[in-house]
Amino acid sequence: MAKNVLLGGRLRRLRRERGLSQVNLADKLGISASYLNLIEHNRRSLTVPLLLRLSQILNVDPQIFSPQQEGQLIGEITEALNDPLHQDLSVSEADIGQMVADAPDLCHAMAKTYTAYRTAQGELQVMTERLAQDPILSGSAYRLRTLLTSIRSFSEILHDNIDLDPEERRSFLRILLDESENLTETVTDMLGILGGDGLGGDGLGGAARNPSPGEAVADFVQRRGNHFADLETVAGDLRRAAGLEGAVLFPALADYLGRRHGVTVEIGSGEALKARSTAYDEGRRHLLLSRALAPSSLAFHLARLVAHLEHGDLLDSLARGSELPTEKARAGARAALARYFAAACLMPYDPFLEAAEDSRYDVEELQHRFGAGFEQVAHRLTGLRRPGAEGIPLHLIRVDIAGNISKRFSASGLRIPRYGSPCPRWIVHGAFLSPGQVRRQVGQMPDGSRYFSIARTVTKPSLGHAQPKSHFSVCIGCEISDMGRMAYADGLNVESAGVLTPVGVACHLCPRTDCAQRAGPPPPEFEDTPARKAAPAAEAKPAYRGAADLR
Repeated sequence: MAKNVLLGGRLRRLRRERGLSQVNLADKLGISASYLNLIEHNRRSLTVPLLLRLSQILNVDPQIFSPQQEGQLIGEITEALNDPLHQDLSVSEADIGQMVADAPDLCHAMAKTYTAYRTAQGELQVMTERLAQDPILSGSAYRLRTLLTSIRSFSEILHDNIDLDPEERRSFLRILLDESENLTETVTDMLGILGGDGLGGDGLGGAARNPSPGEAVADFVQRRGNHFADLETVAGDLRRAAGLEGAVLFPALADYLGRRHGVTVEIGSGEALKARSTAYDEGRRHLLLSRALAPSSLAFHLARLVAHLEHGDLLDSLARGSELPTEKARAGARAALARYFAAACLMPYDPFLEAAEDSRYDVEELQHRFGAGFEQVAHRLTGLRRPGAEGIPLHLIRVDIAGNISKRFSASGLRIPRYGSPCPRWIVHGAFLSPGQVRRQVGQMPDGSRYFSIARTVTKPSLGHAQPKSHFSVCIGCEISDMGRMAYADGLNVESAGVLTPVGVACHLCPRTDCAQRAGPPPPEFEDTPARKAAPAAEAKPAYRGAADLR
């Protein structure tokens, strides 16, 4: 498996960086050089005592040997290399794993370049569709063609008729100047509609260089393991200062905001809210919350406001990194960090971890214990990554009813696609078939790795008749070895027929050519299977089954 390739390659790279030979390091570890050689070539596992000893000798954090971050990078490189752009390449997962282990910086650069390419492709498609459908753009395009035709025609007249009367020539030149000015105005208008001041603005050229703010924030959280120790500390300080232990959270936080910051809190409705659930007037120090919000959300919003009022500098210092190249991305990261602070305040780390282990990660029971929503609890469970006091390494995915991923994080090793929708067989989609109920699944990836997942729909409240509700499916899960620690896995025998569901990452990355739910072709190297080559008549039919097969 690729994650094993990572471990050996990473160890070899660290050893060489420190100028140690295999014999030197093996002697310090108290093992034979041949055994170390087997570890570096992923033919022997690295035990916990040996890992701790290595971290001391090499002076590194033991977490550096975790496959989590590199596993995500492997997924991104695999997705890039399976793009039709690279259809002539044939690179194995083992080769990709070795490349990530030996040259992580180069792989990050490649992933960044591919992100820019995909962003540019997406923006180009949007602009093309908009040009075809937008009446303003369509009219501008027609006007542009008319002006170009006019300018060319009068230019040809002037070029071909050298004996024109001087007055006629001046007349034609005036027309050319007027049409040229009109052309300039039309092009300027079109560039303004397309959202850019040329390639240096925030339009197509600017977007093509960077990921979207949402993708940037997801990368930021992923690289930091969704754990921020500084925010855990200040959240604990707030609990003590506001007297939240054993208190009803909303009134206690509202009272704290009034005493400490002079903020008044009101629950109601009004023009100030419009389509939002909250509105904060900084000048009046007044917070208006929609009465449509659940009690757990009311307290959550108050804690978020405390984060911005008291810890703005900390949020700014944390919201830095190469993953956040634009101000919009940094603003998104600050908002995500404020939400993390709120969750840490309402679900303090140690009591929450103890309750999670005690309930065997029963999300619904944790909701009742901490007065939180399903999605809030699911998020908090993924953040239990404090070294020495860790929960189950979980993945989290949130999709809307169209299958778009709006939140993604993976500590379990599950590869979540960065572009497009995930595999249609994932239970995160199936949850929409039974709203409000927890669905479970044991999925087996094409490489044999298996993951246990649960999913449930959540509905964001409607703020009124004119504001329809938003529906999402939230999924969390773990690698199969941790499955028994979750209450939802009770009664499941992975060896029983029908329990395992064959799944993939996404259709364009999955080699399962016999999948009835395939929505697109497999990677190029899997399109021509031996069975199909042996039966030429079958080649007239696509390698995947889409809507056309059902007509």
